[in-house]
Amino acid sequence: MAMMRVRPTAIAPSKQQGTSLIELMVASVIGVFAISIIGSVFITGQRIAKDKGIELLLLQNLTSTMQVMKEDIQRAGYDGSNGYSIKLSGATDTIQVSGGVAVGFVYFREGSSSDKDHRHIVYRKDGTRLQICEKGMLVSDDLLSFNDVTSCYSLFDDSLIEVDEFNINSQVLEQNSIKTTLTDINITASILTAGVSKSLSVSIKQRNWQ
Repeated sequence: MAMMRVRPTAIAPSKQQGTSLIELMVASVIGVFAISIIGSVFITGQRIAKDKGIELLLLQNLTSTMQVMKEDIQRAGYDGSNGYSIKLSGATDTIQVSGGVAVGFVYFREGSSSDKDHRHIVYRKDGTRLQICEKGMLVSDDLLSFNDVTSCYSLFDDSLIEVDEFNINSQVLEQNSIKTTLTDINITASILTAGVSKSLSVSIKQRNWQ
């Protein structure tokens, strides 16, 4: 009996599934780019937040300083309800402006240090600093001149904030023989280490009529 010869069937090798080296490299590069972008966005966000914080700090300093100056200037000339305005010795007006960069005046404030209720005030720009100079006297007969008010200190942190401009203009307003003073002030200050600069302006009318 003859036997049938069976031919072996060749099985084609299947393609192996997997990730090639090139694909791994591409994925790695994409990942690096993604991390770089995320990091850049984060750093930019942090920088913006920091800059905004510095701007806010500068603006708060300017605003609070301007408010103090405004309250002082509004009191200028007040004599304690005796019916007349007091001036710095030798001054023509209640509010004396010097060179457009300094302003001085005096007013009565009961309860001041050592009972020196006649408070002499000068605000001035000294280099890149904004200073307040003040001195109290017991009686109005001893009022000081503008140049005699010499006890000064800075209104800002000199190591952080520089004053670029401090401009003052004062004019006397008169109506029906009644006088008052309108004072315009502009301050420009900067934080150089951060490249931030801000300006603030205000117009102040003296409360106490001359």
